[in-house]
Amino acid sequence: MGWWTKRLAIVLGAIPALAMASVVVPVNDVPATAVTTTGVLVARPAEIDFHTKRVGTENYKRTKITNTGETAVLLLVTAGLPDDFGFGLLPGQTCPVLAPGELGSGDSCYAVVRFSPTDFFVGWKAEGAVIATAYDPTTDPTTDPTTWVVIDELTIPVFGEAVP
Repeated sequence: MGWWTKRLAIVLGAIPALAMASVVVPVNDVPATAVTTTGVLVARPAEIDFHTKRVGTENYKRTKITNTGETAVLLLVTAGLPDDFGFGLLPGQTCPVLAPGELGSGDSCYAVVRFSPTDFFVGWKAEGAVIATAYDPTTDPTTDPTTWVVIDELTIPVFGEAVP
């Protein structure tokens, strides 16, 4: 499968997910004015592509996540990445990764991913994602996360291939 075919598959796969994301199922009583169902998070670049990197190197890339909404949100950035990738408290990381943090209207932060290819994965085109989730700003982060009201969720694809 070519690189453009994979990208197209990702985009087409995202269409049902975006349609589902527009459906809001309240977990608990929240005033309608507290929740926005339109996308408020934007990532630039929209994907993190390491292309090919040599085994034994340590490579970093980032994306800038911006709150384009009219009000602050609680933001939490997580990742679903295969081996050879790293995410979390990396140099340059300014987005909250351990607990939600406030991101004001118009404010931005950086999510950083590390790609350290190893011999075992040479030739494998690895794919994963960074997920930025905006929660209602009145959410109490000390409560059960399943009760938090999601305003928006943004998936940022991550790609990389190990070469000898």
